[in-house]
Amino acid sequence: MKKIKVAIAGATGFVGLELLKILTKHPNVDILYLYSQSKLKKSINFYSKDFKFKKKLPIVSIMKNHELKNIDVIFTALPHGEAHLISKKIRSNSVLIDLSADFRIDNKTIFEKWYKLPHQATKEQKKSIYGLSEINRNLIKKSNFIACPGCYPTSILLPLLPLVKNKLINTNSIKADSKSGYSGAGKKTTDKKLYPNINENISIYGVGQHRHMPEIDQELSKFSKKKIKISFTPHLIPTFRGILSTIYLDLPKGVKIKKVKDCLLNFYKKEKFVNVVNSKEMINTNRVLNTNNCNMAVYQTRFDSQIIIASSLDNLIKGAAGQAVQNFNIRFGFKEILSLV
Repeated sequence: MKKIKVAIAGATGFVGLELLKILTKHPNVDILYLYSQSKLKKSINFYSKDFKFKKKLPIVSIMKNHELKNIDVIFTALPHGEAHLISKKIRSNSVLIDLSADFRIDNKTIFEKWYKLPHQATKEQKKSIYGLSEINRNLIKKSNFIACPGCYPTSILLPLLPLVKNKLINTNSIKADSKSGYSGAGKKTTDKKLYPNINENISIYGVGQHRHMPEIDQELSKFSKKKIKISFTPHLIPTFRGILSTIYLDLPKGVKIKKVKDCLLNFYKKEKFVNVVNSKEMINTNRVLNTNNCNMAVYQTRFDSQIIIASSLDNLIKGAAGQAVQNFNIRFGFKEILSLV
């Protein structure tokens, strides 16, 4: 059995470690290199506090350009801007699966406005595909540059895109309120000087200026073929992982909640990882933790023309590492569930 030669850049972060947990179970993967920007020359188990890898793995090292010529795929779980540079160093037939925002935003000006750094890979950006697995599967199959969505956008776009496509919601009044475990903000949240009392606190942040907003706007606008801007507010909650998004929607005249539910049920009926559940169930994060699943339900409000959709997922898996491996499986023609169930 031929194995795909893989490197992980950013292997010691929360997302990098989740990637490694999944990929070490994958029968078609040979992990050649584990890269870190600062934590070097140690076994990966030194950095993994809650999980110990039994499989023999490469020592964590700094990236060397000549090594990039040996790999078929590199997963990049690095700060924004780093994947721009790596994309220019890999072989022309290698695949880059990026978990930062470097290739998510189509418009260079919008990227630079929201991320406050120059886009250094505009040629590669034009070749990249937005890696929302259930939505862009056919495009992912043919792409060597796959931009994995952010965790918040995944939880919001999966329920909204089918509805936007079928014109079942008003698009000028979408409001999303999302709550995430602190792992979504990366390992810096363990710095008590930056994030005091994180286990005893709920915090609103990025109000009106969170970097995931243009990403969500972009994808909704593509599907609706008109410009959409949503209201989005994130919060950090005192749990390590998990996202719950509550989305407030107005219905067009004549559209009832049943039509919305039927649309989502039909759209996702063959999908392994997206579950549209009965509104009598309480959507929560416990049921999706440590899985690649997204659960969603549609609720009627006290007003006939207004509904709420709740969506939950594990920000480190379906919102990051799991979706990245799902895209890897799609790209190389493996069973999509391989190493994910």
